[in-house]
Amino acid sequence: MVNNLIKNIYIFSLVSLLFGQSPDQVLNDGKAQLANGDYEQAEILFKKALEMDPTFSPALLELARINLRFGKMKDTQELLRQAIDIDPENKEYRGEFDRINEINTLMSDASRYMGDSDFDNAFESYRIVLEKFPFFSEAAFSKGLVRYREKNHDEAVAHFKKALEINPYHEKARTALDNVTKKSFNDGNRSYKRGDLDGALDSYRKVLEFDEDFYQAHYQIGVIEAKMGNRDRAIDHYESSLVINPNFYKGWFALGLSRKSNGDNLGAISAFNSAVDVYPAYDKAYGAMGEIYLNEKNFEKAIEVLSASVQVNPNYSKGYSTLGVVYIEMEEWGNAVNNLVLATTYNEKDAMSWYRLASAYNNLGECVNAQEAARNSTEYKKNFGGAWVELGVSTWCNGKGNKIAAVNALEKARKDRSWRKIAEYEMDQIMNPQKYQN
Repeated sequence: MVNNLIKNIYIFSLVSLLFGQSPDQVLNDGKAQLANGDYEQAEILFKKALEMDPTFSPALLELARINLRFGKMKDTQELLRQAIDIDPENKEYRGEFDRINEINTLMSDASRYMGDSDFDNAFESYRIVLEKFPFFSEAAFSKGLVRYREKNHDEAVAHFKKALEINPYHEKARTALDNVTKKSFNDGNRSYKRGDLDGALDSYRKVLEFDEDFYQAHYQIGVIEAKMGNRDRAIDHYESSLVINPNFYKGWFALGLSRKSNGDNLGAISAFNSAVDVYPAYDKAYGAMGEIYLNEKNFEKAIEVLSASVQVNPNYSKGYSTLGVVYIEMEEWGNAVNNLVLATTYNEKDAMSWYRLASAYNNLGECVNAQEAARNSTEYKKNFGGAWVELGVSTWCNGKGNKIAAVNALEKARKDRSWRKIAEYEMDQIMNPQKYQN
């Protein structure tokens, strides 16, 4: 007996020496972790204190409280029983055990009230439980369920968040919070589709009240603000969505478009580059960069990024169309034709590409092809003067074609105020060729 006692004392001393701390010190470290919100580490330390001394009842009490926080009622009761068995005279342990029994009774009553749809009494029972045990996450969660059943989503969310504050691992509270948040987000989407932009904004802002890290809500608010012409607000929300999720390439693209609209070409290029860094096959981002470089007359860079756009998506008609414009600007008519043919192949209703193709053909002197392209343009955009001008020029074909048909086309071009002067100039060349002879 004495030998066994000495042996146990020796083992306990050795374990304490190995850990370099006493059970009291380990317990205090666990309480510090608990205060910092690191519940898992706190639980590990409380268990470690018990490994060092299985009769250390204060550690059993703290473990019981941790289990109560996690909603493990049976484990909580068993740990308290162990503490009482070790220290029967400790009134705190007995009082805690009695209160656990009271919680069980109140929770059972509340559950019955919920089944009867008696929400007022159910909520009051859960409230009393949480008042008695402020770290019992199940009561906070259940208060949220009551409010959710009453369709009071704002209060429900507050209680779900409280449950997660007490117990970050409360999966039911996390799921419930996610469901309420997603419902508000879907409400916003439905309002947006109906054209109710104010209603959509209200729903998306509600989403962010529920979950400030819901990056899609920031993005949707940005889309609506941009549509309303509030570009600075749109940019703020796009940037917020990207702080939360830097891999959201659609957010980078939308940010680039808003910066471009604000005249910030460098910022726009940076955003589009970030989009393709995340998603290298993002044809639209390359295309948007190409348009900026085209407007800046940086044709070399424009060709580089636009070529990338059609490499990652060989069916990307807008990439070919913009390349066609670049080559027209450079007066490289053959390259312009090659790209505009592809643009109209992949989007045959693109009236502007047909018009530009007609212009390129006219500059190459290919009148028949120019006529066909111009007619296609007028088919899809009947009142566009530019297409009628190109049709008139190709029909006349420098005096080799049909004069009457050419003039008729140019008369239609004159109806478009933007093209009236050019149409009249071309008509004058046809009607009075001697004025333009060298």
